[in-house]
Formats: sequence, C-alpha cells, structure tokens
Amino acid sequence: MHDYPNIPLFLNTSDNNFTLELYEPCFKWAKRYDRGVGYFTSGWIAKNAHGLSQFASNGGTARWITSPILDAKDLESLSNGVLEPKDIDLVSILKKDVKEIQKLLEEETLNSISWLIYDGILEFKFAIPTKKLNGGDFHDKFGIFYGEDEIVSFNGSVNDSIKGESNYESIKVFPTWKGLNEFVENDINRFEKIWNNFDENLTVYDLPSAIKEEVFKLRTLKRPYKLSDKQQEINKWRHQEDAIREFLKVGNGILEMATGTGKTRTALSIVNFFINNDSIKSAVITVSGTDLLEQWTKEAGLRTKLKVFKQFANYKDIANFLLNPTDSILVISREFLIENIDFLKKRIANNSIIICDEVHGLGSERLVEKLSGKLQLFKYRLGLSATPEREFDDVGNKFIEEEIGYKIFEFSLVDAIKRGILCEFDYTSLEYKLTEEDRTKAQSIIASFNAKKKAGELVSNENLYRDLAKIKKVSKAKLPVFYSFLQKNNEILSRSIIFVETKEFGKDVQDIIIRYESNYHTYYGEDDRENLIRFSNGELNCLITSKRISEGIDISSVNNIILFSADKAKVQTIQRIGRSLRLDFSNPKKRAFVLDFVQISDSENSDKERSSWLNEIAKTRAEV
Repeated sequence: MHDYPNIPLFLNTSDNNFTLELYEPCFKWAKRYDRGVGYFTSGWIAKNAHGLSQFASNGGTARWITSPILDAKDLESLSNGVLEPKDIDLVSILKKDVKEIQKLLEEETLNSISWLIYDGILEFKFAIPTKKLNGGDFHDKFGIFYGEDEIVSFNGSVNDSIKGESNYESIKVFPTWKGLNEFVENDINRFEKIWNNFDENLTVYDLPSAIKEEVFKLRTLKRPYKLSDKQQEINKWRHQEDAIREFLKVGNGILEMATGTGKTRTALSIVNFFINNDSIKSAVITVSGTDLLEQWTKEAGLRTKLKVFKQFANYKDIANFLLNPTDSILVISREFLIENIDFLKKRIANNSIIICDEVHGLGSERLVEKLSGKLQLFKYRLGLSATPEREFDDVGNKFIEEEIGYKIFEFSLVDAIKRGILCEFDYTSLEYKLTEEDRTKAQSIIASFNAKKKAGELVSNENLYRDLAKIKKVSKAKLPVFYSFLQKNNEILSRSIIFVETKEFGKDVQDIIIRYESNYHTYYGEDDRENLIRFSNGELNCLITSKRISEGIDISSVNNIILFSADKAKVQTIQRIGRSLRLDFSNPKKRAFVLDFVQISDSENSDKERSSWLNEIAKTRAEV
C-alpha cells in the first residue's frame, strides 16, 4: 500500500484547515515543493513551521515565485510605461521587506526563515508583468508537491499569508495517483516556464545577493531542524551553483572564492555550460606556476570532454590548438600568453572564454604593458582568486577590471569555515622587538630614499615599503622567541609548513627545529620539487619554504603553519594559512594552528593589522 498523503480534492477556508489538511501532510511526504503565488508573507511560514521543519529534515527543497511589494509610485510608472521592469530597484524594495519582517516576527520564526533561505531550502524568485501585462501583478496561485514516484498539484485563490486564510478562499487538488496527471503536467510546465524566465509577458528576478546577506544576518539561534546527510552535502557546496549563476548573468567578472572551495570545478562547469549551448568553441586557461598549470590540465581532462592542449614549461602545443581549436582547451602560462596573445586574439577570442586563475597576479607591471586592450576581446572573461584585489596598486586593479571585469561573487574563508568546507583554526602571535642592526638598516633605507627623492630621481613608495618590510621578515629577533615557544609546544612541528623569506634565514630556523624534529626538508625551487611531493605523501613531517605552495599538491594533512614571513597584503597570508585548513578525512577532528610574529612598536604596523584580522577569522565556527 502506498503511503500517499490523505488530502481532500477540494478545500475551502470555511470548512477546512489548509495547514492541517493540505500543507502539513504534503510537506511530511514531499521531497520538493514549487509554489507560484501572488502574495507571500512570513506569517505563513510561522503557521506552517511544523510541516516545513520536517520537510527540511527530510532533505526537501522549495522554490517560490511571488510578486515583490511595489509602492504606488512604481506601480503607476510601470502602468504608464515610464518605468521598465528591469529598472525597478528590487534591492531597495526587498530590504524594506526584510526590515519589516524583523520588526513583526518573533525571534524563533525569524530565525527559522533565515536558516531556510541560508540552507537553500527556500529559494525565491520575483515576477513582474511586462509587455501586454505591463502594470499588472503576478497574481497566480498554484503549487506542486513532488514525492518519490507521484506528484500532487493544486490551484486556488488563496495567497501564502495569514490573511489568505481569513478570507473565503478555495483550492482544488490534483494527485497523480487519482489519475489527474493532465492537470499536474500543466502546472509543472507552467511553473518551469515562469521560473526559467521563458514567459515573454513576465520578467523574473533572482533574490539579489544583497538581500540574501540581509536575511542571513537575521539568524540568531541554532538551525531549528536537522539537515539530512544528502542535504548537508548539497548545502555545503551550493555556493558553486550560486557563483555559476552570477557569472552567466553577465558573462565576465571575478569569482572571489576561498582556497579549497572549488574554483576549478566551478570554472570548468561554466566552460561545459557554454560548450553544450554552442556559445563558445574553445577555452583558454592561464595562470603562473607549473604546479597549478599541471593541476588545471588534469582537472580539465577529468571534468570536460574537450581536448586539452598545454603551452607551459617544456610543452609546446599551441600550434596544434590553433590549427583545430573547436571543442578544445588551451592551458597556457602567463609568459606564453604574452608571446601568443595576438594569435589567440585573431583566431579564437571572439568565440572563446579566457579563464584567469589567481587573477590578482594579472595586474603585474609587465602583464599590464603587454596585454592591455587584448583580453577584453574574448567573448567571455572569468577571473578566479581567493583575494582578487592588489593592495597599493591602483594601475593593476584598474587593468584587471577593464580586461576581466568587477568582482561579481564572493565566498570567503569565513564562509567556507562556517559551511564546514574548511576546518577551524587557532591563532597565536609571538611578539618581538627589532634589533639595533634592524633599526640601523631601516634608517639607512629611509635616508637613501629621501636623498634620491630630493635629488629629483624617480623613486617608488612601494619599493620603499617592500625594502622596509623585508627587514622585519628576516629579523633575527624572531628566533629566540620561537625557540622559547618550541620548548613547551614542539608538537606544532608535526605536519607543518614553515614560511621564511630567504634561504639564509631558513638555515637559522633549521638550527632551531633540528633539536625537536629531524624529519624535515626545504623547498626553495623547482629543482627540489620532489621534497614537496615527499611532504605531501607523509614521508616528511615538516617543510621549510619561501615559495607559495600551490593547490596542485594535495596536502590536506597539513596541520600547522608558521609565518616567519608574511606580507601586509592579505592575498599571500590567506593562501599560506589556507594550506592548513583543508579537511583531512583521516583526521575528522582536525583543528589547524597558525603561528605568527608581531613586531612590538608604539604605533600601528602591518604585523598588528594582520594579527587583528587573523584573530577575527580564528573566532569563526562551523554552522553545520
């Protein structure tokens, strides 16, 4: 016997309780729910909280199409043709609604709505009539519940509001197990047509990101329901679909996504979408560093059905790619991109997407000089980075915006920790004072800079700051405080990466750690890349490096990061601590640790600024 909900085929508000007789039994049974309704209020959520909670716990997801509440002035402008639907300021309108919800609802219900939207269980779109329906409302009222094998749809006059059940309203119900498939199919086709914005007399909008953020802030308590295992996994990675959706709206721009959150997978999904829809014939992927280029080559081969050509290191495939670029991907280094950009521009750019990983690196002086005005000729341009903005480089940032576009999506380190994609971490900073020798060097650098400036020579403030920062990075004042810390905390050397500025400073660090950990090695260049692989495989327990450890090597077992060298710019620090934040399935209780060094001074300095924001990030807790 099938376990279908026992619901009447006809209900009215005079004789029936819609919540108990329709919504609640259907929510307990259904896996999906689609609803098109002219008016929706949070009061309806409050009344149906019990059924929705069970629906969420069973892994259910719901899609609502409704009408935004427009003020009289906007309605009049739409009716008179003064205002187009696309010109409606939906963000401002919906922010008013969010504030109204906050004012009217009790904390528990407010928290429930916020979590349901945050977890992607409730997804909203807004429909505004246009063309021959211009000036009207989206006033339809129908819904569809999907079970494992059967479906039930309903039509009627009732809105999703408290007042909706205070009026005299009625609903007709069409279960497929009663042989009413034709009515159900009509409702399904109608909903999908509207949801996908295929009805020419409606303009349909997604819930703007700005409003989602406003709603997310309203979460004050714990999640009031338990997510199914499947829903937890979908929920964890749904930011990738959000990122894809945002990019497809505009066709160019930057996705800011934290290390380990799936930038590569997201980008290749976009490539597949465009290839499958005949929007492009080929793709070009560019980044610096052999490790990352090899990783992109591997992932492109696994996640697409396209031919993959390589133009980096000793690989020279670009001629073959240009000979037959259809259904192909070219993975190319930045240097080779400079050499071959004119060929790519002429042959494939107008029918291709260029993907610039680590897009912040695209703003270097040489790349700006050689590539200006050339990347923007690609049909689609996608930038990827954990931290796309270049600090103290307006020229580089402007170049990236002009050639690739603005940041259109963000999923930060904090978001990733909250979502359970990256692990939580503890942060400790050790204080040190510059030595007399350090201070003398700093005074000499400043005096030389001022003398050159006074003499009319062209000098760079950026170079001055870099030279002064290097003094701190190699200050031997850090060594005794590190040694003192290790005497009681030598376990931090296990599965650790130690970042230093120079080989010489690295030797001083080696003299200390050899007393506590003998199974270590250095990684300073491509010639000893084998040491990185040995560390990744667990053959080495500690690695000392001055390089950026790329994402091309799986080092999820890294537990500890020691930052003798750290920039003021967040980009490098985030990349470095990100090496320790990947989940380790062999260590499900993993909690990372970051050790930093902060210069003692009377005034604010870059060490103190870095320590401040790292302390804040370290307070982040998973919300799963």
